[in-house]
Amino acid sequence: EEHTEEPQYADTDTVRVSIVLEQPSTLERGYSTMGIANNTDAMAYRNSLKEAQAHVTADIESAISNELDVAWNLTLAANIISANVAYGQIPALEKIPGVAEVVIETRYEPDVAETDLPVDPNMGTSCEMIGSPIAWTAGYTGAGSRVAIIDTGLDTDHQSFDAAAFAYALAEDAKNSGRTYDLLDEAEIREKLAQLNISRNGGPSAQELYVNEKLPFGYNYVDHDLDITHDHDDQGEHGSHVAGISAANRYVPQGEGYVPAMESTFMVGAAPDAQLIIMKVFGKAGGAYDSDYMAAIEDAIVLGCDAVNLSLGSGAPG
Repeated sequence: EEHTEEPQYADTDTVRVSIVLEQPSTLERGYSTMGIANNTDAMAYRNSLKEAQAHVTADIESAISNELDVAWNLTLAANIISANVAYGQIPALEKIPGVAEVVIETRYEPDVAETDLPVDPNMGTSCEMIGSPIAWTAGYTGAGSRVAIIDTGLDTDHQSFDAAAFAYALAEDAKNSGRTYDLLDEAEIREKLAQLNISRNGGPSAQELYVNEKLPFGYNYVDHDLDITHDHDDQGEHGSHVAGISAANRYVPQGEGYVPAMESTFMVGAAPDAQLIIMKVFGKAGGAYDSDYMAAIEDAIVLGCDAVNLSLGSGAPG
């Protein structure tokens, strides 16, 4: 007897889909991520993809006799129109010229584990295990690097991410080495703002996105607002956890000055002098779809991030 699976959705159910287009994305075309925001050829190609997506969107709207509810237009790492559609409309979308395939997106939720065992995290021990002190002694503290944290957000008031303590660490280094660093600042965000996915339909200003020198960029990609904290949702504090492992400061405030974090809190990140770009994808609206975190990754590339920390609670994301 032939077995046929029951469809997971009714035709009228709304699903988030990635409408994957045939043209290669900007990176697939061969452009390097290094300094891509200042690569005029790459940005011109990316703009041509945006124009092509507008034509495909018009064809889709004609086919479904309705306005397409677009979530994101991705053109950098992927060439995708992410949209909310009725499940029954997918066959019509697949027939549109220029469309390679239509994929139902996965939605991710934080995987929270509970234990009755005592927890005593010690980054002093962890850093020793991976050889961080050797790198620090050689001058590799992450200074001048940018690490994107795509997660549940950040406890922006935590002592380990104190902006003044971060500035103090860089100033102490400058006394000995004379080095200066290319830090992400409000001016650079303003320069690149139009190239960010979050600038679609207006979006926040560079002044609103800039938090401070340690946390130069913060945006909530799931709620589409500037709340990057854990204060107003129940998605957990995993983002602060991984941000601390990545780049908790070398110094923490104490009295009117600063003391080494390893001696005071036993918590120092692997790259303590790196800046943290906070891209919240779990929030009041729940978890991230594939396109939400892809939009964040593309923006991290535009902002010149050196690394992306991405935790989706799944062994096979995307």
